[in-house]
Amino acid sequence: MTNLVRVAWLGVAALPGAMQFGDATVLASWLVWALWAGVAIGVLVPHPLSLVAVRFVTPLLVVNAGWLLVTTSGSGVDTAQRWGSIGGFFLMLVVAVATYGAAYGATHAQAAAYGHERRHLLRPPIAVILPIGVLWLVVAASGAVAVYAQSLVVTAIATVIFAALTAFALRRAVVLARRWLVFVPAGIAVHDPLMLRDTFMVRSHDVRSLQVAPHDTAGFDATGTTWGVVLELTLSHPHDVSLSPFASRLTRTLDRLHVTSLLLAPSRPNSALANDAAGKHRAV
Repeated sequence: MTNLVRVAWLGVAALPGAMQFGDATVLASWLVWALWAGVAIGVLVPHPLSLVAVRFVTPLLVVNAGWLLVTTSGSGVDTAQRWGSIGGFFLMLVVAVATYGAAYGATHAQAAAYGHERRHLLRPPIAVILPIGVLWLVVAASGAVAVYAQSLVVTAIATVIFAALTAFALRRAVVLARRWLVFVPAGIAVHDPLMLRDTFMVRSHDVRSLQVAPHDTAGFDATGTTWGVVLELTLSHPHDVSLSPFASRLTRTLDRLHVTSLLLAPSRPNSALANDAAGKHRAV
């Protein structure tokens, strides 16, 4: 998956007409190429920070390519450029969809792991998706002004605003790529700066089970309410969990709890269960 994404994204630049800009200024053209280069670095160098940049920026370029594909239809471009722009749009679209896949995200999460760690991304709470989506729309609007404004002065101002908003958005979104269920030889850890004040760690002998959560579970919901399969981490005795201010408000509970079971939502639950089973086998 990772290599296919790399080939597809780098192939965009090789297609004639794929990186077209219509009547954009020179500064706007440089901006679009800079965004393409930023994504290229992100797909070539797996890392949680790269994952955030790729997932946030790639849709901007897809929208730009789609808009230009529609607005330049029948504008006198030659056949090679026309097919190149179509191919470039679909390659960008495929990359954008693929980078939101759980398997692709797992590669970036694991790239920053230490030693024998196995990191599994946790799905984002629904409550944070809408604000990030609104922020993305604001960034997209400022980027559109930067690219399509006919005045060089307006383009320069919009580019500065776009860069500032993008940096702000990435700083806010990076926390989503640093939420992991981690398996280590000594046990299990939950690193979740969005929901937890401190990393939750438990030794293997204190873990009773990790399984798909039953419908009538009484475990504490540390997922923040999300979609998909939820796993329940059951402990042999109560452990302290320190919640972040965000999680405390979201769950309407105290910021420090004693729990015997914890609900988690890894993006690849079957892989997480397989890691848990492998760890138990090694322990035996």
